[in-house]
Amino acid sequence: MNKWIFVGIIFIATAVGAPYGTGLLTEQEWGPAIDRLNAEQPYMQVQTTRYERHVFSSDLEGELLLINPETGETAQVGFVGEVSHGIAGSSVELTPVTEGHELLQKLFPEELPRLALQTWLWGTLEADLNVPAINVTDDDTGETLNAAEAYGWAEVSDGGDQFEVNLKWPGLSVRGEVLKIAFDDFEFSHDAERVVGEVWSGEGHMVLGRVEIKEGDKPHVELHDLEITGETDPQSGKKRLSSQSTVSLESIKVDDRTFGPHKVELALENVNVEAWDKFLTVIADVQSANQQMDPSKSAEELFRQKMMLAQQLSGAARSVAGSGIKVGMPVIKLETPEGSVDGHWQLSHPEVPEDERDAMPLVMQQMTGELELTVPVALIEKEPSLIQQVRGLVQQGLIVQDGDRYKIKASLSDMMLDINDNQMSVPPLI
Repeated sequence: MNKWIFVGIIFIATAVGAPYGTGLLTEQEWGPAIDRLNAEQPYMQVQTTRYERHVFSSDLEGELLLINPETGETAQVGFVGEVSHGIAGSSVELTPVTEGHELLQKLFPEELPRLALQTWLWGTLEADLNVPAINVTDDDTGETLNAAEAYGWAEVSDGGDQFEVNLKWPGLSVRGEVLKIAFDDFEFSHDAERVVGEVWSGEGHMVLGRVEIKEGDKPHVELHDLEITGETDPQSGKKRLSSQSTVSLESIKVDDRTFGPHKVELALENVNVEAWDKFLTVIADVQSANQQMDPSKSAEELFRQKMMLAQQLSGAARSVAGSGIKVGMPVIKLETPEGSVDGHWQLSHPEVPEDERDAMPLVMQQMTGELELTVPVALIEKEPSLIQQVRGLVQQGLIVQDGDRYKIKASLSDMMLDINDNQMSVPPLI
């Protein structure tokens, strides 16, 4: 009997103590996780205004600030959350606060969007998102908004160094007196693993079954079967990486004319991971500086800041090139009513010994490349502003007319550019 009493005490202690411990850990991790979310992207800021922890549960309140990085415009939405503490983790359910938000009340009169989070002691976060269907009619204008239920899930693990995201939205349509916009069958999936810093490997896939746009007397446009795929693979013990992306579109319909398919491929090969991470970091710094100009700084101080960032960007680009790189579009195929646009291009730079990279005076000295492009003459002749320019290039031999097509064939080597057998020197890129 004493044995079972002891087992019962252990069970009760675990049932009470474990949820308390996971609740404490959840509270401690909530703040740093929100700080990381706010710091790593410019589109939203989350602020927790109240976090009240109990033994088996917690309550929290906060505000979500949605930001347009280009204009600085913001929209604020409050949220409330209920946290349940378990033995091995906690679950959090977040819903928006509609009080004082007429638009949210109109969009979701019965059921609110819901974000459910599940955190585990071993560092994994699981998330489920559900946005109810929307059916709204503006009584004054007659405009309608209809959206199917959207849902998605995500999993973040390994301290944020691995994640997987999936989202499905069956469709949306907006109809008004002069405007109609609709799309069907949107799906998005992405899984990634951090290689180092801001460099990730993994796969991504997005499909969109149909997009329709009709505005007044303008042409009625439909896009069918848009697909975007991408894959990035680390190589040589994660010291190098290669990336391939493809954008394909089965057809475009403009009024009663349909043309397609279309396909563009982008390839990035043999990139040095350390140099690429530095380059991405500098790019992010430049974007951040442009979006968040300090009004207290003088024009001279802002100019010096821009010059410093420009020097850092130049050095980072030189490091990427000097480490060896190949980038290009191996496939360009676009169908138009006048015929197809076909081509490809590629630029590459050999690897330079590490102790010589800082002394590289001209990035272009060792760069090589090639370009081939053919365009229907009829497509150019549709644009009056292009006709005279293209004819001038034809007279110079930089563009060749072959029957009903314009052609360009170019190569780059030893600081010389050969365009349709016309040689010219290339100005150095510092």
